[in-house]
Amino acid sequence: MSLEIRAVEPDEVDDLLLADQRGFGGEPLRPGASRSWTTGELERTRVAFEAGRMVGVSRTYSFELTMPGGAFLPAAAVSWVSVLPTHRRRGVLTRLMAAMHDDARARDEPAAILTASEGAIYTRFGYGVATWRLGLTAERARIAFARPDDDEGTTRLVSREDAEIACPEIYDRARRTRAGMVTRPDFWWPQVFWEYIVGRAKASFVAIHADAQGRDDGYVVYEIGGDWSGGLPDRRLSIIDMQAESPATWISLWRYAFGIDLIGTVAASNLPIDDPLRHVVVDSRRVRVDYVNDHLWLAPLDPLGVLSARSYAVSGRVVVEVHAPDGTRSLVAVEVGDDGTSCVATTEPPDLVCDSRVLGMCALGGNRWSELADAGRLDVRRPEVLTLADAMFLATPAPALLSHF
Repeated sequence: MSLEIRAVEPDEVDDLLLADQRGFGGEPLRPGASRSWTTGELERTRVAFEAGRMVGVSRTYSFELTMPGGAFLPAAAVSWVSVLPTHRRRGVLTRLMAAMHDDARARDEPAAILTASEGAIYTRFGYGVATWRLGLTAERARIAFARPDDDEGTTRLVSREDAEIACPEIYDRARRTRAGMVTRPDFWWPQVFWEYIVGRAKASFVAIHADAQGRDDGYVVYEIGGDWSGGLPDRRLSIIDMQAESPATWISLWRYAFGIDLIGTVAASNLPIDDPLRHVVVDSRRVRVDYVNDHLWLAPLDPLGVLSARSYAVSGRVVVEVHAPDGTRSLVAVEVGDDGTSCVATTEPPDLVCDSRVLGMCALGGNRWSELADAGRLDVRRPEVLTLADAMFLATPAPALLSHF
C-alpha cells in the first residue's frame, strides 16, 4: 500500500470532516455549525492519502501543558486520530503517529499529549497515563455538608452570551493552578465546547462564582435531564465543566450544585482524582465512585526537556534512564538542593531504568515510581532511591486534565 502523508489544504476540509466521521463512526456536523476547531492550525494536520483518497486522519495542536510548579511546557496535543475501517491493521496509524511526532520535535515540543478513545492503542507509541479522571454520582437528598457555608462570595446564573466572555477568562486562570491542565485556544471554544459538548445537552446552564470582592474565580456548566415520576422529580444534574481558581471556590460550586431543587441525583464525569467532595460531606459513602479512568496520556519525546520543566517537592538526586520506542536511550540526572533544580544529560549509572511510557506516567506526579516498580514496569538499580523518587515527583494538588481535546 502506497501512502502519502501530508497536511490538508483549506479546500480539503470537507473531506477531512468526512474521513474523521467515518473513522469514528460519528455524526456529521449539523449545517451551520462552527468549524473553528476543524480549521484551526490546518498546517499541523497529518492525513494519509491512498491514490488521492483520505484513508486516515490525524493532527496536533500547539498547546501549553501545566507542569508541577506552574511552568508551562510546549506540547503537541494529538487529536482527530482515526483510520477508515477499510484500512485498519495496515500500518496507517504508525505512519501518522511518526509524522506527528516528527512535527512536534521540529517545533521543539518536548512532549506529545492526547486523550484516548481506547486505552490500549497508544502504549506502543511511548504514551503513558499521566492523569486519571474520576466519575462520581450522589443522591442529592442524601448529601449534607459537614461544616456551615462560610463562603462570602456569590454565585449567579448567566446567559450563554455572558458565559462566552467570562468562562474562557476564568479557565485560563484556573489552568495555572494544577499540573495536567492544558490550553483552550480561542478556536477551541466555539466548536468543541459550545457546539459539541454543551450543544448536546438537553437543558444546559452556566453558573459563575465571584469572590467577596466581586472577582469571578470559578464556574460550573451543567445540564438537567430526566422527568417526573408519580408526581416526584426524577431528574439528574450532570456537571459538564467545572473550573475554579482555589479549593474553596471548588467546594462552593459543589454546594451550589447540591443546593438546586427538584433534582434526584448529581453526577460528574471528569473530576480530579483528589476531588474533595467525600471529605466535606457528613456521609462519604453517599458519594459513589462510578469509575476511575485514564485521561491525559503523555509521551516524553525529549525526556530532559520534560523533566527540566517541572519543580520537585523535596531535595534529592535521582538518575533515570529512559528507553524510547525507536530504541534510543536518554540518561537524565535530576538534582534538587538549596541552590535550585538541575536536570542534565549524564553518562553515569542510572538509579531507575524505564521506557517512555513509565516516564509519561510519572512526569506529572500522577503515578508513583514505587507502585510501577511493584508492578514490574521498571528496573530499579538502587532500591533506596524509590522512596526518594516518589517524594521528589509528588504533585499537590494531584495532576488532572479538566478539559477535552
